[in-house]
Amino acid sequence: MANTTFDYEASARRLCGTYRREKVDHIPIISPIPWSPHRDIDATEFGDWRDEERFRRVARLVQQYCDVQPPYNIVPVPRVFASQSYQRFLEAPQEYVEDLPPEKVSPIRTRYTSILHTPKGDLTWIHEQDAGIFTEWDVHRPVQSVEDAERLLSVPCPFIPPDPAELEPFRQHRAAMGENAISGAGVNSMVAMLCGIMPYELLLEWVISEPRIIKALADAWLERVSVRVDWLLSQGVGPFWHFNGVERASPPMMGPKQWEQWVIPYDGEIKRRIKAADPNARIHVHCHGRVRTLLDSFVAMGVDSTDPVEPPPQGNVDIAEAKGMYDGRLVFYGNIEFLDMETRQPDEIEALVRHAIEASGKHNIVLMPSAGPHERPSDLMLANAERYIEAGLKYGAM
Repeated sequence: MANTTFDYEASARRLCGTYRREKVDHIPIISPIPWSPHRDIDATEFGDWRDEERFRRVARLVQQYCDVQPPYNIVPVPRVFASQSYQRFLEAPQEYVEDLPPEKVSPIRTRYTSILHTPKGDLTWIHEQDAGIFTEWDVHRPVQSVEDAERLLSVPCPFIPPDPAELEPFRQHRAAMGENAISGAGVNSMVAMLCGIMPYELLLEWVISEPRIIKALADAWLERVSVRVDWLLSQGVGPFWHFNGVERASPPMMGPKQWEQWVIPYDGEIKRRIKAADPNARIHVHCHGRVRTLLDSFVAMGVDSTDPVEPPPQGNVDIAEAKGMYDGRLVFYGNIEFLDMETRQPDEIEALVRHAIEASGKHNIVLMPSAGPHERPSDLMLANAERYIEAGLKYGAM
């Protein structure tokens, strides 16, 4: 069998060299399937579709030729953010959270219930997951009313940091990697937190009808995230910072006024603090949708890269145009649409990959799909994944 071992240091040089606009061996390629190159597909039996040879064959190509997406911490960082995804309880201390025993609600479906005991009454988060499907969905989010929001805000949230000595191995590794460090941390965008604690429809209503309570939640987010990010920065965490979920405020769901009100003073403030504390910091923003009118704002907030830069009809900007307009100011991760990976033929995928790489020059580009499958991939999708990697190597060679 060919060597399928992931070369971490080569990948780090390739990624960081792309940000520095250096000539690298080939443009970085992000995995098109739910498998990361740093793992060994042949080392584990999963008991699901990942054991099928059709999937493992593509996974071996990922391990051999693809790159991890920064921040990737080969040396882990102690947790400072609450374990509940999308800050469902707004960083409430874990002693206020009660996780009920998982409940089997069908032969394949499991329900998970968490209760936040607040001074003003309980809040509940319920989510479910199906076997063999690597995503979850909410059944009930904690905030359904203004009273619920006030309950959430009533929980005291002191920050008790880990022992700084726990980060010494991380600091040593970052220093050893030097300008090719790809380590760092992630930040949940403020509007992603709002969408995590309440139904999205309610959020869109409240930014108009209940700005007072939205501001109270946003201000609490800023206070609680700032102290954690400041501490991580003080301990040498970086240089990469990944912001997730701001597309909840992108057009057409919210307009320019809401972006100015709920994104720039919140996500923008955290980005400002990062850049002020670490001159080597690189900030990445994940944002689906129609981002053409947002790219100037990204640059102004100190963003260094973004994904997935979607073309019409899902988005509104061609990657050639984006690369040309922001040459030297932004690195674009993109922009092969997941729908295309599911429905087009391999020759079409190769043409899309070639366009993404060669249009406006082979620079400021990391090849990446807009999303990946959360369940058993189709044969066509896996064939397209193979062609995506092959085309990335073919057209991305420097």
